[in-house]
Amino acid sequence: MGYAPPFTRTPAIDDLCMQIAERVGALGPTSPLRTSPRLHRELRIRTIRSSLMIEGNTLSHDAVTAIIDGKRVLGPAREIREVENANRAYGLMEELDPHSLADLLRAHGVMMTGLVDDAGRFRNANAGVFDGERLIHAGTPAAHVPEVMADLFGWMSRTDLHPLLVSCIFHYEFEFIHPFTDGNGRTGRLWHTLLLSRWRPVLAWLPIETVIRDRQQDYYAALARSNAAGSCEDFVAFILTVIRDALVPYTSPFTTDAVPAGGDDRAERALTLLSEEPTATVADLAAHLGCSRRTAERVIAGLRTSRRLAREGSARAGRWRVVGAPGQTPAVE
Repeated sequence: MGYAPPFTRTPAIDDLCMQIAERVGALGPTSPLRTSPRLHRELRIRTIRSSLMIEGNTLSHDAVTAIIDGKRVLGPAREIREVENANRAYGLMEELDPHSLADLLRAHGVMMTGLVDDAGRFRNANAGVFDGERLIHAGTPAAHVPEVMADLFGWMSRTDLHPLLVSCIFHYEFEFIHPFTDGNGRTGRLWHTLLLSRWRPVLAWLPIETVIRDRQQDYYAALARSNAAGSCEDFVAFILTVIRDALVPYTSPFTTDAVPAGGDDRAERALTLLSEEPTATVADLAAHLGCSRRTAERVIAGLRTSRRLAREGSARAGRWRVVGAPGQTPAVE
């Protein structure tokens, strides 16, 4: 009998899997997440930027967009290279086999070329997971990394667990092992998305990295709790919640205990987008919310009426300004 990661299913985990399955089932054949090239492009840009921001990349949304479009931008050379590499790595998703260790090494090689000397190879020295300067977890000793990674991929190939659970368990085990000198976080998140996409192709575009970035401290805390417990239930439950919540803008509204439905949630998501991307258009907002242009216009009108959103400059060349956060004064237009 081969290796199996320590994991016990719980009622909470089973319930989260059911919620995700229901939301994926609600993605109709005309859902923007399935059909919109514009939305796919925007989500890929946000995914790359979010995953790299977790690792300390400081480039703006506009800069990341320009780099992906092949334009020259001003910024730290390493951070520009990170974006270029990540864009190429995500572009390989359709041809990568999520159960192939050789393909994982290939993806890491693309993700980290020019950034580390051993891109595409397992580390030969010990390493750990850090939150800033604080060591959260010491990875598997370097001499054992090839063996434990082979065990993990062998388990993925033969397990009969649901693909959702396999993707989350892999994510935890990968970060626990920490097989590379650098690039473990961004490569692990890419591979998680790859595993999800083999269950349901539409999930290739799901911006789970963006939700993880928004909950970065919770992400590290879930890792730490699972490390302390010696089993990954806490982390799996956390990541399942991330997947479920990432689906919310693109599925038919229905209420769960943890996810509010209706206009308030849509307005908050609109404010989040417009605070990060003040030059976003109504079409961009509609794609982000998974709604019609008319609905997006109504959301903006409501936010401006309530003085939570202001427009600076012209309709064509201006910028949005989100207001109403603690310490800010209401907008005056």
